[in-house]
Amino acid sequence: MWTRRAVTRLVWPLGACLACGGGERARPLRLATTTSVHDSGLMGVLGPAFTAASGRPVEVVAVGSKRAIELLATGQVDGAVTHSPVEEAQALASGRIGGRVPVMRNAYVLVGPAAAAGVVAGATDIRGALRAVAGSGRRFVARGDESGTHQRELQLWAAAGVPSESAFILRIHGSMAEALALAAREHAFTLSDRATFLARRGDLGLAVLFQGGSDLDNVYSVLEPAPQAGGDLDGARAFVEFLRSPAGRSLIGSFGVDTVGEPLFTPVE
Repeated sequence: MWTRRAVTRLVWPLGACLACGGGERARPLRLATTTSVHDSGLMGVLGPAFTAASGRPVEVVAVGSKRAIELLATGQVDGAVTHSPVEEAQALASGRIGGRVPVMRNAYVLVGPAAAAGVVAGATDIRGALRAVAGSGRRFVARGDESGTHQRELQLWAAAGVPSESAFILRIHGSMAEALALAAREHAFTLSDRATFLARRGDLGLAVLFQGGSDLDNVYSVLEPAPQAGGDLDGARAFVEFLRSPAGRSLIGSFGVDTVGEPLFTPVE
């Protein structure tokens, strides 16, 4: 059923995972999540924890935010975790989705070779940093996949007054992890959510070169299905309730502390 190129599917069962009061297996809760939630490793924590708490297995497909909304609107998943506020608001206003609940946030960062830090050293905001990148002679790796990160890239280039079709921008139509890997190979810049970068920086040879400012705020929401889509609304709401519970908030807020020394996401109030 998944029609997008190069998606990732994960399933976390819980033992027999029997439906209450009977011998039937509970149907998996089908979730579409943005690739950054998967690439950072967070979904690998939240999925099993929700299964353990609810007795409900979780099936996940990792795609860009636009594709996640499409899957939800057409009844192919029961809920979606996305980070593209403009598209989310449009889908809600049009009735393509039934609800939107913010659950956590992190931030975008501009990353690139540590040796290129001087390129953006004088920038006071991300618009200035991007203009400096445009004039540096280096490449910029763009997601180009209609993900939430890609949509933010387009907004930021427009705000900076730089055409997003410029020759120095390399569009890959790939995930955040793929963009970071290519930026490392090309000694290029890219825009990343902070969580995925810190979780995967390893031997990439990239560093955070610019960060901070409201333009780089990155909010993740759980989207619920519209009635006509036929998704499992109760299941989607149960997932939201788990993420907003003390246990869920603790998992979100502590994720990354043991591995990179700081939280990678912050639960919203």
